[in-house]
Parts: sequence; structure tokens; C-alpha cells
Amino acid sequence: MVYILFDQYKIFGVYGMMPVLQSNCFIFAYEKYKENKINQEVYLNVKNQLEELALDSIESLQKIMHTVGAEVESHPLEKDGFTALENAQKHIESRFDELEEKLGKDSRVNVTIPGNSALDNMMVTAEIESVWRELDPENYLEIITKLKKLIIQRISRLQLMFESRVRFGNVSDKQASTLSYQVWPADIGNWNLPNNAKMFGEGFAVCFEYQVPGVFGIVTNPYYGYKF
Repeated sequence: MVYILFDQYKIFGVYGMMPVLQSNCFIFAYEKYKENKINQEVYLNVKNQLEELALDSIESLQKIMHTVGAEVESHPLEKDGFTALENAQKHIESRFDELEEKLGKDSRVNVTIPGNSALDNMMVTAEIESVWRELDPENYLEIITKLKKLIIQRISRLQLMFESRVRFGNVSDKQASTLSYQVWPADIGNWNLPNNAKMFGEGFAVCFEYQVPGVFGIVTNPYYGYKF
């Protein structure tokens, strides 16, 4: 089954699992609240209902989201993990292209990547692997192999082009600036927050208290669906 979340203006996302759909329904409501399109009372009411909702109750979810101007539809169309992988690969390529551009424009700029080396990086953690396994158990190993291979290739290319300005180790917002990019494995919900927004999420997200210049998320986790 595939679930579509949308409003009168656009499709918000297409998701292959109910927990992913439910998480994105919360993000939808939060964005409406931050844009002052719904008030705090409506937002908190929707948030509480989503937290208490059974994961298999699509009808109840539709009613809840209707109160904030959203629609939820389900379609009996199965998507394997290669759909998410293709989108992730395009996103990863684009983000590494951005890093190359930033490093190329200013010789003072450096980048820190979590891990010890290109081969021993931490851009796909065990927790992230488990989400890919849940998404597509049958093709999981092939998907993870391709995902890691691309990331290793792009890190190695950065090293070849910029040598000592590509570093490895711990990342944090305290080290981040327009001259020091802190790369980390993100998901669609937190990779590109507004500057000074409080960071949320698990995994490497806890290394960052706020989204500030230099905090550079790259989506490697399909937890929030296929949209990048």
C-alpha cells in the first residue's frame, strides 16, 4: 500500500509505511502552525491525536488531517526500496556537489565528516540501516551496498580535490561556520531547517542543538519517506 499526503496546493509526500505517513502528518501540522495557518490549540489537538492513534487506522488519520486542511489517500501500489534509493542517490549527489562548490570558491573552507576515513565513515549508521531493512527486507543488502558505495566515492573525490581540508571526526554545531561545514546523516524532516531553528530527531541529530550556518545535513535515512 502507498499513502499520499496532500493539500489543495501540493502533494506533501508519498509513503510506503503507516509509521512514516503518521510522522509526516505531524510535520505537516507543525509547518502549518509555524506558518500561522493554524493556531496553537488546533496544532496541539492534532499532535495529541496523532500520538494516540493506532498505526493501522487510516480512516481516523484522514479525519484528523482534514481538520488542518490535508487529505490522505491510500492506493494498493507496492513500492520497493529502490524508489527511495534512487531519490536518496540524487539528493546525495546534489549535496556533495554543493560541498565541492563551497570548497572550490574559498581556500579557507574545510569540511568535517563523521568517522575515521572515506571507507570508515559514519554516514550510514546501524540505526539507518535498520530503517532501510524495514523498508525493503528483500533488497536491503543490495540497497545498502549501493548507498555506501556512492558515499565513499563522493568523500574520496572530495579528498582528491581538496586534500587536507577534508577532515574526519566528531561533528557539532559548536564547530560549524561558513568556513567549517559539519556533515551529518539526516532525514527529510531535519536536513534543511531554517537558521537558528532548534534541531530535532535522533542519531546524529543530537550532536546539534541548533541549525546554524555550516551544519550540513545529507539525507541517508528513508525514515520520513521518499521525498528529498
